Amino acid sequence: MRNTRRIPHVLVLLALGACVVGATQALHGSGWGPALRSVADRLLPNPTVLMYVHAPAAESYAETYTDATGAGANYVYHVVGADARGATRELQLIFFGAKADGTGLLEIEAKGGTGVRYHHVAEANVPTAALEALRTPGPE
Repeated sequence: MRNTRRIPHVLVLLALGACVVGATQALHGSGWGPALRSVADRLLPNPTVLMYVHAPAAESYAETYTDATGAGANYVYHVVGADARGATRELQLIFFGAKADGTGLLEIEAKGGTGVRYHHVAEANVPTAALEALRTPGPE
C-alpha cells in the first residue's frame, strides 16, 4: 500500500520538473534561462558535490541578465569542473553583480549543473585527481 501512495508524489515531482524545464526553455532568450536553471537545480533532489574549476576569465561569460533589482548585471559562465575522483562535468556559475576575476581555482558546491556556492581555494587544497582532470584537455 505504501508504494501506491508514493506514485502521486513522484508524478507531481516529474510534472514540476517538466514545467521548470519548459519555462527555462521558453525564457532562455530573455536572459532569465540561467536563473531558472539554477532554481531548478536547487529544488530538484540532486546531490551536492564538491567540485573544482579554474576561475573563468572575466570576458568569457556566456550571457548576462539584469539582476532582480534592476541595478546591475549578473554574468553567466559555463566551466568544466572536476570532483575529488577526477570526474568532470560542465557547470553553470552565476556571478552576481560582477564579472569573474579569472585568477586561481574555485571550490564549488555543485547541485545538478549549477554552482550553488563557490570561493577561491589554494591549489594545495585541491585533490590531486581533480587537478589532473583540469589539466587534461577535454573533448572539443
